[in-house]
Amino acid sequence: MFKNVFGTGFLVRTAHVILTWVITLILFLHDTDLRKQEENGEFLQPVLFVLLVLVSVLLYFAVSLMDPGFILSDSDAKFTLGISEEQQEMIPQTSKALRQRRCGFCLLQQQPMRAKHCQTCKHCVRRYDHHCPWIENCVGERNHRWFILYLGVQLLALLWGLHMAW
Repeated sequence: MFKNVFGTGFLVRTAHVILTWVITLILFLHDTDLRKQEENGEFLQPVLFVLLVLVSVLLYFAVSLMDPGFILSDSDAKFTLGISEEQQEMIPQTSKALRQRRCGFCLLQQQPMRAKHCQTCKHCVRRYDHHCPWIENCVGERNHRWFILYLGVQLLALLWGLHMAW
């Protein structure tokens, strides 16, 4: 489910985490609303901000290390949409042969529909959206929802940080 932390993209992940926490630390060290509230003993907003940044970093690691839906072999390419074998047998077989897609890069014989080959990762990915250089991973079937959630939390943290710094 998760890739090796020290594999490809280690420098990108390390730089992202360091930059996130350095900016958070700067917001608390300079004359901002967060620092004033902390000095006055009002800890609700500073604690919420740190928790939001922590959730952002945890989502970043989850999305960047998660398997986006790589198809590793032809046996993985048979996509059943959660249907059991018994239910699949109940579906009438058509006399028309279904057109099979074949990946020209990794030579999968049965590439599922909406799967594409990522040139960066060198794998076919189910419901491939894009390869994101910021998370150093593809966005596909298994991590798309988490990626959208990460973007929302990151946007909220950035807007709140800009508001505090302004």
